[in-house]
Amino acid sequence: MQNIKALKTKKGRDEAGLFMIEGERFISEIPHHIRITKYLAAKRYATSHDMAKYHAPVEVIKDGLFDSLADTKNPQGIMAICEKFYWSLADLPEDGFILMGENLNDPGNIGTLIRTAAAAGAAAVVLTEGSGDVFNPKVLRATTGAAFRLPVIQDVSLAEAAAAVKQAGFAMYAAHLHGETTPYKVDMAGKCCILIGNESHGLSEAATAAATKLIRLPMASDVESLNASMAGGILLYEAVRQRL
Repeated sequence: MQNIKALKTKKGRDEAGLFMIEGERFISEIPHHIRITKYLAAKRYATSHDMAKYHAPVEVIKDGLFDSLADTKNPQGIMAICEKFYWSLADLPEDGFILMGENLNDPGNIGTLIRTAAAAGAAAVVLTEGSGDVFNPKVLRATTGAAFRLPVIQDVSLAEAAAAVKQAGFAMYAAHLHGETTPYKVDMAGKCCILIGNESHGLSEAATAAATKLIRLPMASDVESLNASMAGGILLYEAVRQRL
């Protein structure tokens, strides 16, 4: 079971080409294009549920062992081991609006941004290299399945991502403390990419230089900045508002 425990780390997931999904509801949302190699079930779960509904091999293990492998505090008792799947910059949409995160690290922020992007109807999410792994169990839980419903392109360089986005005809609006204007004064009803920077350091100089325009959210004078996922959510829904 050591190889399963390794899936809690990015290195382990990359080496195995696998990731884990916990919980009955979350597992039920796995789309058909994701291959499930097997299920792990705690004995307590297997004895009280119909395991025949799971269309892959099921391995029943002791409760204590399952709990040690799980990533949640109170595991339900069922886990799916899945093959990783990948999106690339070639999968960028032809229209709509997209979200790009530069060097985002917090799993909760990444998951919330992906979930919000899906809810807002964004066509894709791009995470530059240095950002957290979308297959991190904490990120996946925070997305509530949204990572399965829209392309999430990750581990791409900022330079490549910016070039691809611009070549596809998207304006890049970067959230910046010293933005020259507000999102309410730019055209977010057209093809656009909303760029959010690192939670602590904001956008790099390279990202700032790559932006079509720097935008800022109006804030009271005694407030420095907003949480990355909150700022991203406001900007995503401004794109929605302008399309209504």
